[in-house]
Amino acid sequence: MKSRRWFTRPQAVFLVVVANASLVVIGSLLLARYRGADGRDVHATFDSITHQLRYDSSSGYYAVPPRQIESFEFDPNVADSTQLLRLGLAPFQVRSIYRYRANGGRFCAPDDFRRVYRLTNEQWEHLAPLIRIADRYRLVAVVPPADERNALVRPRPSSRNDVKSGQSHSKASSSLTDSISDSVPSVVDLVSDAGKTVHGNYPRKLSGDETLDVNLADSALLCRVPGIGPYFARKIVEYRRRLGGYADVEQLLQIDNFPADAIAWLEVTDSMQIKRLKVNNLTTRQLMKHPYMGYYRASDIVTHRRIYGRVTGLDILKGLQHFTEEDIRRLEPYLDFD
Repeated sequence: MKSRRWFTRPQAVFLVVVANASLVVIGSLLLARYRGADGRDVHATFDSITHQLRYDSSSGYYAVPPRQIESFEFDPNVADSTQLLRLGLAPFQVRSIYRYRANGGRFCAPDDFRRVYRLTNEQWEHLAPLIRIADRYRLVAVVPPADERNALVRPRPSSRNDVKSGQSHSKASSSLTDSISDSVPSVVDLVSDAGKTVHGNYPRKLSGDETLDVNLADSALLCRVPGIGPYFARKIVEYRRRLGGYADVEQLLQIDNFPADAIAWLEVTDSMQIKRLKVNNLTTRQLMKHPYMGYYRASDIVTHRRIYGRVTGLDILKGLQHFTEEDIRRLEPYLDFD
């Protein structure tokens, strides 16, 4: 059957030409609608709209308007996020300050603010004159009464064996410590060699023949040790609380970046101050809180108690999976098997 054609070839060509011409006219009319009154075409209009979103190849970031940095006094212990952002801090720095405060951290002096995460020198120079620490957050260097100073500030012995020899040395030197304590001035009454009063916020440092018991001294007294300021004083007290007391001054070196020279002014005179772990009574969660214990060693102890009964001594710990000779040596002063 012969197919039927609706148009002849010349008619089909004519219709195609008319259709193309119509498309050109319609396109021209649509383009004219986007032309501005000043004669700018579509490309110029598009460039003006996307001007703020152009990519800056030199910096690697999209160009944004600079943030206006303000200057006003603030207390980093109570300032809210809006104030910290207005001062020029980045959002991640504000979050780190909030986390630090939520974990119990405090800014006790303006210099403490320098430890803010990724704080630049430019930011510090801008913020340092604006920091105002409230009195309730400052560390007050209070010298204890004379009878307490007698127990804490002692003349340096000729050797550490003299300290460990017994109580006879302590009794023999009591009169000497009395004279030293009477000569130790209070923080606000310190006078320099030139006759000028020393600022009250700076406690007198220990002399070459004085030492402190690291298990008895508080953070204010620890600040008197050469090389130790408020930061390391807090670290010493915090680590002492976690350990239950220091068995040896060398344990202070386990604190990050602790100044080794400061150990010369510190000592442990009474090991009875150590708080011991009751191995046969505490749970896994309670045992593992000790810095030398951890989860696996605590779990070994509790498992042994459940299967075999009480842990009677160090010999049993030597047979447990996760206890090494070094672990047992460090834990020995802190274990109570009663």
